Amino acid sequence: MSLYLGYYRPTATYREANEARARQGETAIDPKFAQMVVDLPLKLPAGCSILGSYGPGGNSPDNPPNVMILETSDTAHLGFISNYYAGFLQFQWFPATSVGANKNQREEWRQATAAAPSTVKR
Repeated sequence: MSLYLGYYRPTATYREANEARARQGETAIDPKFAQMVVDLPLKLPAGCSILGSYGPGGNSPDNPPNVMILETSDTAHLGFISNYYAGFLQFQWFPATSVGANKNQREEWRQATAAAPSTVKR
């Protein structure tokens, strides 16, 4: 299994439709889109898992894109999600690589550092 990061933003058409709805006083999310979000986990292909989907706080168009974290061994699943949200969201997918250290590695390093004799002369 591999991890993928799907950076996404609303399409121009969907964004414009939301802006028009907001000008008319509608504050609720588009009901069709809301149902798609609810239904997606049930429609995912076998072997495809969404680990999470996150976005920056605030609602500024200058914000960085939202991100979906996906685990799969089949890159066709990336296309499935992109096509599923066609007309609403536009995705760019990238393989994810680990950066930094995980909790267990940090603890191992901390213990090794604490146990190592000091080579600094005082």
